[in-house]
Amino acid sequence: MKIKSVRARVFEWKGKTVPPQGNFCSNAMDLVYSKTESMSTFRFHSWTVVEIETDDGIVGLGNVALAPAIAKAIIDQYLTPLVLGQDPWDYEYLWQRMYRATHAWGRKGVTMAAISAIDLAIWDILGKSVNKPVFKLLGGRTKEKIPCYYSKLYRTDLKAMQDEAQKYLDQGFTMFKSRFGYGPAHGTKGVAENLKAVEAIREVIGYDNDLMLECYMGWNLEYAKRMLPKLEKFQPRWVEEPVIADDIDGYAELNQLTSIPISGGEHEFSLYGFKQLLDKKRCRWCSTTPTASAASRRRTRSMPCARPTACR
Repeated sequence: MKIKSVRARVFEWKGKTVPPQGNFCSNAMDLVYSKTESMSTFRFHSWTVVEIETDDGIVGLGNVALAPAIAKAIIDQYLTPLVLGQDPWDYEYLWQRMYRATHAWGRKGVTMAAISAIDLAIWDILGKSVNKPVFKLLGGRTKEKIPCYYSKLYRTDLKAMQDEAQKYLDQGFTMFKSRFGYGPAHGTKGVAENLKAVEAIREVIGYDNDLMLECYMGWNLEYAKRMLPKLEKFQPRWVEEPVIADDIDGYAELNQLTSIPISGGEHEFSLYGFKQLLDKKRCRWCSTTPTASAASRRRTRSMPCARPTACR
């Protein structure tokens, strides 16, 4: 079985969209001056879908959401020539071939996302070729059920947030993740607004259910050090991405400061980035994104984790 063709297509939503209201979700752009709303670079209205076909007619699908048009160009110009004519079962060789060939200008960001799209399509081919779901090829089942949490609760009107939490509590969810709407630029008023939102959700879900809190890189170290002690009474399961992804020393300092587990890693792109987070206990929860390559996930799973770190 050999790879015969690679096709990357960008699909873009052309219909109506509803722009988020102010303070919808803190994010990395909040700390710099901007005349436009800061969430614009973090919304995804287009998607690149990759189709890889083998010489025996199997088609594997992969996808990438980060900078889809740029990802397509990288796939078309740089990655496709590296995998054409190759055996998809040599997935580790192909991943290393793509990673090393783009190393001078890749390593993180959209290039790694483009490599992941190819890698996902290759694993889809492998699963289809043996008529098995890909999770079977990655080690198989380890439990009967996988717990999941409700992940939305963006910062809106407090009553609307409470109604939203109640709706999904009634559906049986026992874990909830909410987004902060305010950060350093909003001063003491923003601190108070953040605490009001957490308190409002706790009033609905109580303390028998888990609550996770997402900063989405919208805070800095000084602000996080102010906020975390105030949040401890609400007993969050974790606080996610309180600083930007590259501030790994900030992660380490916060992880030692508070009893609240610090979560990070969503904007890491390879084993090497996760290793930095794990080696010095810079966070207690590591998160991987849905588009992370299957090969990278397989390596991350086999990497020894220093306790009390957990991976999700």
